[in-house]
Amino acid sequence: NMNKKTLILLFLIPCIVVLFISFTSLAKTDADKIYSQTQKKWTQSQTIGDAFSVKAVFWNPELVQAWVAKYGAENLLSLEEQTAYHRDFIQRERFQRYLVFDVTIEKLTGPALFPLNFTKNTYLTDDQGNKYYLLEFPREFDDKIFDKVSGKMYFSRIGKNDQPIVSPDTKKITLHFSHLSIEPSYVAQNVELIWKDPYIPPDYTQVSWQPELEEEILRLQERIILLEAEKKELIENQKLIESEIENVKNKIEELQANLKQ
Repeated sequence: NMNKKTLILLFLIPCIVVLFISFTSLAKTDADKIYSQTQKKWTQSQTIGDAFSVKAVFWNPELVQAWVAKYGAENLLSLEEQTAYHRDFIQRERFQRYLVFDVTIEKLTGPALFPLNFTKNTYLTDDQGNKYYLLEFPREFDDKIFDKVSGKMYFSRIGKNDQPIVSPDTKKITLHFSHLSIEPSYVAQNVELIWKDPYIPPDYTQVSWQPELEEEILRLQERIILLEAEKKELIENQKLIESEIENVKNKIEELQANLKQ
């Protein structure tokens, strides 16, 4: 009887191991597939003739979530570990503070690329036509490009009127590059990478999105301070105007009194 049980156990253990490996590799394959589809969805690229190409991935909450799921499946993380990694990833990459784009500029044929005035000629626009310049980027982009350069570019998350650049009302954002090549036929070529409907709300019900939530609360608290200061200034101006109205009325009365004499 014992031998039968041992035999059954010996038979079952490899089956359980195989099933476990199958499930984990299935989860890994699914997570990989979702990540690559999501990355493709948020990637824009443009090729200029046979001279060069520019590609950019917009790291919005949907892509962050897909990456974390892929990383979690690959490293067999528990739910708690995945949540902790998610929070750490947001803070490390500073997604809660900036709009982040992973950019690759690649020379295809012809002479090396020689970006001219990179910080002036690389900017982001919103659908209102407001222009935002780079806050941070790898310095290799500002040098001769013999093969290709890749790296993250950081733009302000907050735009005009102290409002987020990417909000539920944003129809599109555009990343602009110009004067990347000194070759006469390509020197004036502009690259415009457009993301339509770029807003994806972070899921604040999840603990892992707390860095985003904390940053948003902080931003709104700062906005209140600014608005309070504006209000105070307006009240002071109002008092000055009321005082001036009073002076003018008194002057009128004085002049009218003179008129009656």
